[in-house]
Amino acid sequence: MSHGRSAMSAGAFLATSLLLGAFVLCAGVYGLLYCAARLKQSVGLLRAAVLACGVLCLVAAAVVVATPLEAAWKALIVASTLVYCAIPPVTWRYLQRTHRDHGANT
Repeated sequence: MSHGRSAMSAGAFLATSLLLGAFVLCAGVYGLLYCAARLKQSVGLLRAAVLACGVLCLVAAAVVVATPLEAAWKALIVASTLVYCAIPPVTWRYLQRTHRDHGANT
């Protein structure tokens, strides 16, 4: 049953799948490196985290530019990229505040 949309070719499907897999992998690597950098107070790990975030942005751009996904999916990728880049610093600040406040109450 077709809804007027053309099917994605096998090659486009494979390329899109690989890019989306790389997208998720980069997001995870960024989060892991960011938290490790803050925990160890390591400038080197923080630079690696920033690099991973940059690669995440490049992969997201490749998904938007080079895949046949519909505009709504591409918009979701852009929004997800912005959120993924913000989550580790926001979470780290929240954890610091939580532990600082908890320590003040004991």
